[in-house]
Amino acid sequence: MKKKLSRLSLVLAAILFAFSGCSLLEDEFDEDLLIGSWSSTDHWSYVFNSDHTGSRTQSGRTQTFTWTLDGDELELEIEGYEQGQSQIVTFLVYVIEELNETRMEVYDKNDSSATYVFTKK
Repeated sequence: MKKKLSRLSLVLAAILFAFSGCSLLEDEFDEDLLIGSWSSTDHWSYVFNSDHTGSRTQSGRTQTFTWTLDGDELELEIEGYEQGQSQIVTFLVYVIEELNETRMEVYDKNDSSATYVFTKK
């Protein structure tokens, strides 16, 4: 009887995990919290628009981008790096650790030691 209950428990746990997907493993953040102007510890000023466009400015140089938020990953597709006649598009992927109305903390997905704190203006 105990064996049957044990097996049944394992089967039920497997079914629960299959239907819940990976959502238990990653954080979900409200993208509406991103909308607005932010200052970051890397000395860039960011603007996130509700249409998934934005810009970042540092030392008078502005770059435009489009952004997506998937779970806890914030991806920026940055336009405007020019070398000669070609335009280069750069992708930045940040993993969000914290996001609220006034503060966002992220790290670079490719370099987890590179962490940044954003403060909403």
